[in-house]
Amino acid sequence: MRDKVIKAVRDFSMLSGGEDVTVALSGGADSTALLLCLIDLGYRCSAVHVNHNLRGDESLRDEDFCKDLCRRLGVPLTVKSVDVKSYCAEKRLSTELGARELRYAAFSGISGKIATAHTLSDSVETAIFNLARGSGIKGLTGIPPVRGRFVRPLIYCTRGEIEEYLMCKGQDFVTDSTNLLPDCSRNIIRLNVIPELKKINPSLENAFIRTFAALRDADDLIARESQKILDSFDGKAYDFTGVADGAVLSGAITELLRREKIEPSAEKVAEIKSLIGTTGRIELKKGIYIRADGESLTIERPSPPPEPVGIVVGQNPFWDGFVNVTEISPFDISAFNKPALRYFIDKAKIGGVMTARPYRGSEKIALPNRGFSTEVKKLLTVFPPEERKRAVIIDVGGKAVLVEGTGVCEDLSCDKNTSCALRIDIIRREKNE
Repeated sequence: MRDKVIKAVRDFSMLSGGEDVTVALSGGADSTALLLCLIDLGYRCSAVHVNHNLRGDESLRDEDFCKDLCRRLGVPLTVKSVDVKSYCAEKRLSTELGARELRYAAFSGISGKIATAHTLSDSVETAIFNLARGSGIKGLTGIPPVRGRFVRPLIYCTRGEIEEYLMCKGQDFVTDSTNLLPDCSRNIIRLNVIPELKKINPSLENAFIRTFAALRDADDLIARESQKILDSFDGKAYDFTGVADGAVLSGAITELLRREKIEPSAEKVAEIKSLIGTTGRIELKKGIYIRADGESLTIERPSPPPEPVGIVVGQNPFWDGFVNVTEISPFDISAFNKPALRYFIDKAKIGGVMTARPYRGSEKIALPNRGFSTEVKKLLTVFPPEERKRAVIIDVGGKAVLVEGTGVCEDLSCDKNTSCALRIDIIRREKNE
């Protein structure tokens, strides 16, 4: 095992000689062997133990074991306790995913390299699990030997080799009893699938080392070619001109979606591939689209809501043009027809500061002579759907008093007693300006 750790560290440039490293220590066979081996190889080790508090007394037993082991070895130990059950309930996550998130959050307070005890056996199980679910090349390459500051020195070692190493050292370890139950996908693979495959090839894990290396080379090639497409981004669009290889297309689209923080499902990638070379768009998720113009792809996101602007007598710039406010005094209501009066406000009734803002949802306005309030959302249907969030609402004291395309509310409308009125003219720029 020791030689395989040396080879893994060298092959993947994990650690430099004598470098400080923190071992993620659970107390199980893998992490215990990892700590002993790295100390034996001359690395300056500390350890971190995360108690997930999922197994009652067994969790406390694991923590105590790690404390005793590190005390005997003279290794500094940091213990972090997390409440996985409450976190998963709050975030609506599976126990496995929630525990992983909390574990890596605990690691965020640790500086420098962190060595985790993922083994070749773990990597094979991961690849088989991904294959069963349906996966691209990356999912079949197993667990990455290095990911950022996380390194996996046991990635060439099988579980059997690790247990043999510990036996030779006379070192005990703790066992997570949940790993022995065939009640989840990974345990089913470990306890049932792997033994059957080993009947075909007793050296199954070592065969996978060659497979992983070949698949990583292929994945690296696709990633390099995909990056060329991503590098074509000019601030507006991605250029897929001349890209004929299906694997490169899929790789580039997958990374494009990840860059845009959108989950790259196989179905979504295939749908986008079929879009390239046409003209049209598809919805990626609510309000976010990808548009094709031939071999050019553009991500369309909803614009952020415009900022409110103050309104006074005169010309007031807003997000798409100007709100012109004209004061008319003395005012004679008989000089104007009803359609025009929709955009007149009785100045004496305002009682606050006027602002122009966009629609903000779940608000109503009582229009003159109707006897009831109307949802502003319904009034905005006079605009095309993509323009409704940019329509002008005149606001006083947090209340909509005038809606573009409809007019003023009853409370501020002019009548025969109005002596001074404000005429509101909303002037929009031409779209090509």
